[in-house]
Amino acid sequence: MYPLKELTRLSSSPMLAWLQAWWSVPPRPSAKQDRLFVESVRQAQAQWAQHDIEARAHHRVSLRVQLATQGFDPFLTAQSFGLVTWVVQQHLGFELHDVQLQAASWMLGQRLVEMATGEGKTLTVLLTAATAAMAGVPVHVMTANDYLARRDAEQLRPIYAALGLSVAYVTAASTPAERQIAYRADVVHVTAKEVAFDHLRDRAACSVGDAANVVLRGLCMAVVDEADGILIDEACTPLVLAGAADLRLADQRYRVALFLARQLTAPKDYVRTDGLQLMLTQDGKDKLETLTSTMKGEWRWQRYRHGQVMCALEALHVFQRDVHYLVRDEAIHIIDATTGRLAVGRSWSRGLHQMIAIKESVPPQPENETLTQTSYQLLFPRYLRLAGLSGTLYEDRDEMLRVYHLPMCRVPLRNPSQRVIKPIHVCSTAAQKWARVAERAQAESLCGRPVLIGTDTVADSDAVAAVLSALGLTYQMLNARQDEAQGQQETDVVAQAGTAGRITVATHMAGRGTDVHLSDEALSNGGLHVINTNLNRSRRIDRQLIGRCARQGTAGSCETILSWEDASWLEHTPNGLLKVLKHFARAGMGGRVLAEWLCRHVQMSAEARARRNRWMMLQTDAQMARQLALAGREDWD
Repeated sequence: MYPLKELTRLSSSPMLAWLQAWWSVPPRPSAKQDRLFVESVRQAQAQWAQHDIEARAHHRVSLRVQLATQGFDPFLTAQSFGLVTWVVQQHLGFELHDVQLQAASWMLGQRLVEMATGEGKTLTVLLTAATAAMAGVPVHVMTANDYLARRDAEQLRPIYAALGLSVAYVTAASTPAERQIAYRADVVHVTAKEVAFDHLRDRAACSVGDAANVVLRGLCMAVVDEADGILIDEACTPLVLAGAADLRLADQRYRVALFLARQLTAPKDYVRTDGLQLMLTQDGKDKLETLTSTMKGEWRWQRYRHGQVMCALEALHVFQRDVHYLVRDEAIHIIDATTGRLAVGRSWSRGLHQMIAIKESVPPQPENETLTQTSYQLLFPRYLRLAGLSGTLYEDRDEMLRVYHLPMCRVPLRNPSQRVIKPIHVCSTAAQKWARVAERAQAESLCGRPVLIGTDTVADSDAVAAVLSALGLTYQMLNARQDEAQGQQETDVVAQAGTAGRITVATHMAGRGTDVHLSDEALSNGGLHVINTNLNRSRRIDRQLIGRCARQGTAGSCETILSWEDASWLEHTPNGLLKVLKHFARAGMGGRVLAEWLCRHVQMSAEARARRNRWMMLQTDAQMARQLALAGREDWD
């Protein structure tokens, strides 16, 4: 028995798909229903506190039986929340807030919840996961990375144990035997990538009757922390289960492709069209045909040689060291653009990974052939129950409803925000930008405030670190070089980031799921100051970084410092318009207003394009799945 939902046919129209999803989702509880539910939880909490140990254990077993047989009835759910709230109070010494109870009840109803950073998302997930587990539902709590999966499982283990539940975690380093044991737990903390590949391996094992190697208990329920990061930012990441292919001629083929690519020059032979995309000009096609005219075999096929050479051009001129990948231990390691962490076990396809390795004089990894694949857009709708939360969901609420049939609810802040957002400042050059970033960090640090500098890439963090060092400033670094393999170093950096006067330089690793705990001195000096140095492709990424400061109603501030040389402007703004805006800004004619308008324009353009690409990719994946179903290699309803 491997429970999961069957895939259903998807409408080709985004609007029609949204309307169908909107019509099918249940209505959100009214404000009165939410208030009465919270009151019921508080009454149940008081009742659990009155029981002695033996009576409490007896009632807990009875509650589990009722939840398993009757489902998430409001009364039973309130009883479960009351028990969890009482256990949390006993172990951690504080009360869960009404907004956490409200958010957890929404998630049990298969909804997404936008909950501001610092409002207690971890314990809200605990409420949801523990209640579902008490009903006998195996729960996967999806976290952003292995570090958070391990941390949350270990920190919450005593609470789960007090509820009579088992908890485990799975990381990239877990062996198949360890995975089988872990997935038997009531609640498993794990990254989405690990579950996806375990599901693919399970499906392959089931297809050959190898039930002994199946590790999951099905796709029963997922509670997705940082839901937009997984369901939106990584939605189109191809999750490919591959096996080793014959490499006798592969290395030679890659080197030939790189040799041919080095004979082409820009812009005569090829041009850069958009983002990471290159395109051969007619001169380039003619030159390539001439270069390969005496070659034999597949090089005589136009489609083949164009594909190989385009891949080689990308390896040479698009993908950059310390931006898109790291070179470590004689291997190429991809840097995840969303999280800033190393994408352990991931490799580029079409020979790109091997060509980059050759470019960097690293022994190329074995080439793989695809056995089966999926994407998060196809995986998560297969869960029988699905919910999630994040601090940044509002911008993509329509897409969440359309693709995953998950409506969104917003949780109000417990305390009014005291965050001070300073105006955007745009410098003429990148060098001036890093100098101003260092100057601002020094000024805030001298005031006794901790400073967090957010960068886009490892190369950017190195650039700002060099300027800080030249000024004699002490700082600590957090980027893909301090990945999960050096988890304790990451833990130490985060732990010290909130001390008075501390300067921390970090990539997106310091965004999602990172709690910077401030010392009393830092709080009294004005709290954390965040400096954003990149025009991110989504407003949600900005909000994640900014959300590190002024949490739970405390003081804090943030600012954005950019330069006109940043690549983000060029990707989404016509060159003529950019020149005009730069002229007005430098002349002091509404520079800040224009900069803010342009930032919003660039980010909204990038978001719209990404949204279209995800929808097209979903249509392609769905069509491929239907074709595989006809061949008996995929299940499709």
